[in-house]
Amino acid sequence: MLAELPNLPPLFASVSDTIKLHCGVGDDGASLLVSGVCNDEFYTISLKEKDAQKVKGSSEWKTFFSDVEKSFVGGTVTAQSGGGGLTVTCKGSAGDITFQLVKADGNGPLLMLAKLFSWYQLRNDKGMGEKLLEDLNKQDRDMRMKVQSLEQEKVQLQATATSSAAEEQSLMDEYTHLQAELSELTEAHKKACELAGKDPNEIDENELLDPEFSKPLGRLPMGNLLKRVFDNSLLKLIKSKFCPAADETDATRELDPEKDKWLSVIRPFTKPEFEAQMKSLDFGEKSMVMKVMEKVDKWDYDVWTIQDMTGKGSLFHTAYALFCRWDFFRKFNLNEEVCINFFSQIEAGYHPNPYHNSQHGADVLHIVHYICQSGGLRDVAKLTDEDVLAALIAGMIHDYDHPGLNNNFHVKVQSYLATLYNDRSILENHHCAEVFEMMRNPQFDILGSLTDAQRRDVRETIIEMVMSTDMGLHAKIFGTWKRRIGTDHDLHKRKDDQRLALSMSIKMADISNCGRPEHLYLKWGTKLAEEFFLQGDNERNRGDPVSPFMDRFAPSMAKSQIAFMNYIVIPMFESIAEYLPDMHFSVEHCENNKNYWASNDDSL
Repeated sequence: MLAELPNLPPLFASVSDTIKLHCGVGDDGASLLVSGVCNDEFYTISLKEKDAQKVKGSSEWKTFFSDVEKSFVGGTVTAQSGGGGLTVTCKGSAGDITFQLVKADGNGPLLMLAKLFSWYQLRNDKGMGEKLLEDLNKQDRDMRMKVQSLEQEKVQLQATATSSAAEEQSLMDEYTHLQAELSELTEAHKKACELAGKDPNEIDENELLDPEFSKPLGRLPMGNLLKRVFDNSLLKLIKSKFCPAADETDATRELDPEKDKWLSVIRPFTKPEFEAQMKSLDFGEKSMVMKVMEKVDKWDYDVWTIQDMTGKGSLFHTAYALFCRWDFFRKFNLNEEVCINFFSQIEAGYHPNPYHNSQHGADVLHIVHYICQSGGLRDVAKLTDEDVLAALIAGMIHDYDHPGLNNNFHVKVQSYLATLYNDRSILENHHCAEVFEMMRNPQFDILGSLTDAQRRDVRETIIEMVMSTDMGLHAKIFGTWKRRIGTDHDLHKRKDDQRLALSMSIKMADISNCGRPEHLYLKWGTKLAEEFFLQGDNERNRGDPVSPFMDRFAPSMAKSQIAFMNYIVIPMFESIAEYLPDMHFSVEHCENNKNYWASNDDSL
């Protein structure tokens, strides 16, 4: 009906001196209106499709409207009053078409005259017709956009329902995995008690046993799960922001398993589709995440908000966004599903430490990106895409499986890891070894699509960058850096010099909170102090001397931070700013943060 109704013109008929009739499209544009005046009384009926179907009978809609029009124009329409109503009958090709009009309020002749006048004006006033057509076209466009929006909302709701079911299954799998892990830990505790000659049922829960500081290499932090639960619609927005589809065919065409690995999980919107999606995005977690993503190239990118809005997923979502931002999925033909698995495992492999956790990993990852992009390192050092890829991976994994206890602690207690790595860069070796062992599994091999030469290049850069984060090597690395840039700034001529510059970038990123605005610096500083105090508690409970600045009963945050900034942070930041002038602002932040402690001494 709605397809044929707009073709029905306004119809008028004079049945007798006392009965005048009108038929046309209702004011809502979706109903058939028949009205009449009989002896100055007004009668009318408005028929939606369901009611009109009963009047139409078995005729096609096109035939039905044609019969009504011919009857009005040809003078074969009749009307009969009676029973408080008005019966209007049109001659149809398949029999009579009868409308039962009911009495309505209003001045019948005046209303009929108004309709007749509107029709006359429409026929003779070109401007009015054009305006009416323009209004109808606008209504049509608005309606089509509303339908499109509803269709998209339907797809999103269906995806959410599917995601919720998958999330429920994932949580059940994780619960089963945790139950199994609890059983393993219980058995391990019993064995540890036996070795210590203690009854596990009588042991004081506050009494510490010598801990096992690592598990075998290659452990999977998520057990049998390949990836974390994530919101497909959010990843689609993130991907569409940084690498939108070239055209609509990317969303529908059959994928080439070799050439289209970047589309294996998420098919992005085109740029116009993405802009429409963002305009219709309601305020909430997704809109807040996308607002933060606007600052991915800025120093004040907010990993705290990403962490809160994505279920502690700041590392996963920042890594995914930056791989899209650099278009690495397409440039290296990376398998998107494998990358998502890898990001998930790396994030899960960070312990829930106060400071060395996945949020710190996300923060360092972002600052490495910032130094390469906005800080100018990529252009000044003429870095390749392989260099930047290695830098991003190094940033995200640099503290993987960090136990919240530093290298000095491991050496002091002669942990398994200290023995394994001969007291040399213990944690840094462990971070790299764990990740590369995990990557031996094709499901997590993020470098699987690279050539052998590319893979060796990227691996060597990652290892050198992560190893440089050992503060025990700071004097050696920083001394090498100062001597090198003291000669000239042509670091792009040798691979070793480029890697030295990249090592300085991750060293800066690792302690970059000292160069942040005060409110962010204090957030990170509080987390670091708490982790230090936890190590101090561990040392005290073991009967060992508490390490400097780690005694919660003798706080000295002001003293330690001022010394750290004076002797480590500011000299290094100033030297980096000499090579990368766009990074000099960070030195000013350091000075401001140092001044904060000068007036807020917490020493007892």
